[in-house]
This record gives sequence, structure tokens and C-alpha cells, in this order.
Amino acid sequence: MPALSAIDLAMFMLETRERPFNIGPLVLLHPPAGFKGSFADKLHARLLKRPPGPPFNYRLVLSLTHAPSVEPMANPDIRGHVHRLTLQDASMAQLLEKVCELHEAQLDRSGLLWHFYVIDGLADGSVALYGKVHHGIIDGRTFVKAVTQWMSEDPKDKEVRAMWDGVARSAKGAGQRAGMVQRLVAAGSQAVGLVRSAAGVYGLLAEQGLRSAGLGKGLPLPFLNVPGAFDGKLSARRSYAYCTLPLAELKAVGKAHGATVNDMLLTVLDIAMQRYLAKQKKVAREPLVADMPVALAEGAKGGNQIAVLQFPLGQAAASVSDRLSAIRAETGHLKDALGKRDSDTVMLYTTLVHALPLLVERVAENAAPRLSNLLISNPFGFAGEAYLMGAKVELALPISVVAAGHKLNVTAVTLGPRLQIGFLAMPAAVPHIDQLARLTERAFDEVKAALLPAAKAVLPKVATRKAPAKARGPVAAKRKAGAARAH
Repeated sequence: MPALSAIDLAMFMLETRERPFNIGPLVLLHPPAGFKGSFADKLHARLLKRPPGPPFNYRLVLSLTHAPSVEPMANPDIRGHVHRLTLQDASMAQLLEKVCELHEAQLDRSGLLWHFYVIDGLADGSVALYGKVHHGIIDGRTFVKAVTQWMSEDPKDKEVRAMWDGVARSAKGAGQRAGMVQRLVAAGSQAVGLVRSAAGVYGLLAEQGLRSAGLGKGLPLPFLNVPGAFDGKLSARRSYAYCTLPLAELKAVGKAHGATVNDMLLTVLDIAMQRYLAKQKKVAREPLVADMPVALAEGAKGGNQIAVLQFPLGQAAASVSDRLSAIRAETGHLKDALGKRDSDTVMLYTTLVHALPLLVERVAENAAPRLSNLLISNPFGFAGEAYLMGAKVELALPISVVAAGHKLNVTAVTLGPRLQIGFLAMPAAVPHIDQLARLTERAFDEVKAALLPAAKAVLPKVATRKAPAKARGPVAAKRKAGAARAH
């Protein structure tokens, strides 16, 4: 049976109503001109003919004699998992409100661990596709691969592929059940590996302790010096907003200052969050703390081949250049910390650190330790434009997880020349999430203005990006981005 990593297991065993581990895309399609009949109906019918591949054909197996695992289902019926919804002349904000409602519900674990929706009835004639999958069987990087394989780069390609067609697992461990002797040998090997990983975790914590005491340059200890920003009542409800940034400009400005796209994204988001907090009169004395997934080397076991580590961003009053320098230094420390340790060690560390606030939260919500102010993820995406059944993909937005230890998730995915940024939060933690999306666009303008002199030689000309709509009320007529409600 396919192996589950410690992170995979934690996502299944520690899931709660308020913390569902659902991830998925929201794709907006513009049907091709002259299409005859209902594009949504025809797409839905053709999608039903696509059988699921791994990991979308997995089901969870719980046993009294074996650790929880997943196994492929033979000829699963997907008709109860692929749905048709029709809205009534819905705006973008109303679509996002509906998607939040769908995203909030936990998945039934008795069968396939995903659902998919084909949605029409949008005011502008577009068709939306929303899918959610349990994070315990797939990580963000693999999900992006699944979604990119689903789409075509050719607008004339009319073949219909599905989100659930399947992605080959890079990790080993999908073999048949072993005999008794083999299982005993494997158990002994796993025990030795666990001891080695635990020792590695102690080493990482010791290095963090030195940093927190001002005696080292590694990552700081978790749970310390995390400001109270973006905190609020625990809830199963979600609100969502998004914006887009010009990717080529972001790369060019970063290149001129020796910074990666990820460094630039963190800098822009940090400025936007500080501006947001200032408007809320909640400026933090300490730097905001980010929780960030990092893809591990090939060979890490399980569906989630990631480590998730914490580091501080910039000071509230820092200049753009100082903020970027501070963030580059911190991401450098993160890379150094990962380079010294094997995948099992950092995955065990990730599991233990993130399990603690969730376990405490179950008993006493207000006593749960704060691990970070938000999680920021950037699993890349589409290199160019994308199409499905001849329809152009206008948006491919990421909708992720608000995990324990924080109440705000920011995930970025590329689509051709744009970096799409999705903001998902518990409503009380970010009461004006649409405002945070707008401030992110303004923060990019601020970064570009401050760093432009050194970037002029390489800065390309890119079309003006789109602005997000308001979270409540009608969508502005000239805007195509949006935000969802806090209900």
C-alpha cells in the first residue's frame, strides 16, 4: 500500500471541523466563441468518463493491526464525486462565497478523498471548476502538477482531461503488502530511522535555541516572539480574496537585487500586511512570523514531501530595501537548515511543531500556542496560457488550508504572465480580507518604486494588472478579481 508520511498521518488524525485539510483549485473558463449548447453540461458529461488515477483513486484504510494507510480502489464510481451546480446570474464575489461554503465541509473518508464541481450561471457567462482534495494524499507541488497536466497549452486541443487523471508518485513505497518477516525487518528499520530522525530534531531545536539566545544564525525557536496579529475566533467558516501581480516585473526587480521571486513575494506581502494592520490600529512591535512549506528532495516518503518551517519577516517600519535584505537573510537561514538535515528529520519536526497547537486547541482554544501569523506558499503553476476543451483559463486560483497555529493562508500560483495570490482566512482573524488583497497590489507598486532605479535595465513592459473586488456587496463593474464573504 502507498506509504503515508508523518505529515500525511497528522493531516488525517488531527483534522477537526474547524481545521479541515482540504486543498484545491478554482478555475475560471471562458467558453470558446460560437460554442453550441451548454459548455458546462458537455464538459461535465465528458469528465464523468475519466477514471481516477493515483492518488485520486486512494481511500483511507484504518486497521487495528496496521498503521493507517491509503490504498487504491478498484473501479471506483465517480458519479457521486463530480457535481453540476448552476448559480443565478452570480457575480465573482457570489461565486467565491459559494466556493468557500463548499471548501469548509470535511470530506467523507469512506471512499474517494475528493469532490469536484462544474459551475455555471455566472453573470459574465464564464464556467467555474472547483475541486477539493484531502491534503493527506497530495502536497501542493504535486497538486499543481496534476492541474497543469489537466490543462492544454493548445486552444485547438478539444480532448478533455480531468483533475483526477493521476500523477506518478516520486517516492517509493507503493508496493504490495509484505510478509511477516519482511514486515518485521521493515519495522526495525523504521524504528532505527525514527530514532535517527528524533536525534536530528533535537539538533535542529538546539540550533534554534542558539539563534533565539542571540548566539547563532539559524532559524529561531518556534512559538517565541510571534505577534498577536491576524488572530480571532476559531471558526469553520472561511473568507477568500485574491489579486494578481505581473510576474515578469516581479522577476526583473528581484533579479536586479539578487532576490528570488519568493523573496520578492514575501517582501510585498509583508508590506501589505503591515499596511493592513496599521489601518486596523494593530501594528506589531515584533516582525510578523511566516510559516512556509519547502519542497524536499526526491525520495522523501509519503504524499506530502515537504517541510514547513517558521521565520520572521521585516520590522514594521523597515524600508523596502531593508525589509528585502532581512527576508533574504531569513530564507537563506532556512535553506541552510534544510541542507544540513535529511527529509525524515524535517518532516518529523514539521509534524510535531504543527501538531502541538492543534492538540491544545482541541482542549482549550484560547490556550493554543501561536506558531506563526500566517502560512505563505508558492508552488509555481502554469508557464503559459492554459485551455480546457478549447476554453481559455482566465484564472486558476489556489484554495488551501488554514492549519493550526495561525488563521491566515496565502498561496500564490502562476498563470502565464501573472502571479495569482489567494488569501484564505477565518473571518474574525482578517475581517476585511479584500482590503488585504488590494493592499498587496499597492505594496508591489511601492516595492517597484523603491527598487526601480537598479532594475530599469531589465524591467519588461507588462500590461496593468487587475484589481480585486470588494468582499461584500456587488462586484465593481470594471473589476474581474474578487473576494468572498465572511459568513
